[in-house]
Amino acid sequence: MTHSVLARRALLIAALGLPAGACTTSGLFGQSSPHYTLSPRGDRLVRLIQTTGKDNMMAPEVPALMGITNEGRDIPVRQLADDGTDGRYVVSLVNIRKIHEFIFHRRQANVLILHHSDTRFTRLESVRYPRDGKPTLITDIAFAESDFQQQIAFWFNRIPGR
Repeated sequence: MTHSVLARRALLIAALGLPAGACTTSGLFGQSSPHYTLSPRGDRLVRLIQTTGKDNMMAPEVPALMGITNEGRDIPVRQLADDGTDGRYVVSLVNIRKIHEFIFHRRQANVLILHHSDTRFTRLESVRYPRDGKPTLITDIAFAESDFQQQIAFWFNRIPGR
């Protein structure tokens, strides 16, 4: 065979094998777990807020402490609020950075306690905002984590399909 015939056959074999190389074998060997961009609960909470929440604007001071900024302007959020036995709970869905993020908040006496979380419910920042003062980051990690767990437990009980 001539060199050109061998080159054409090699090209034909490579072209026929190309689609097979693009296939993945992840589903061939047993069950593959579903891929979520959010946690399953996070996904359900996002849908709950999107379907039953109300559009609102948050003042920029607290989200700025949490690293969420809108060039000094108010932050557009979708909020869901409900009353619990120990006060009013609010969860805000923020999408300013093109990803879903939560801000959980509730009032304790004259202080708002706010927690910034991703959709896997990892607490990122916590802020204390007194009624007659300036917002400050909560440095007591044990307190912040405990309050965050109470707030997300409140919302977990309200998510359909828990």
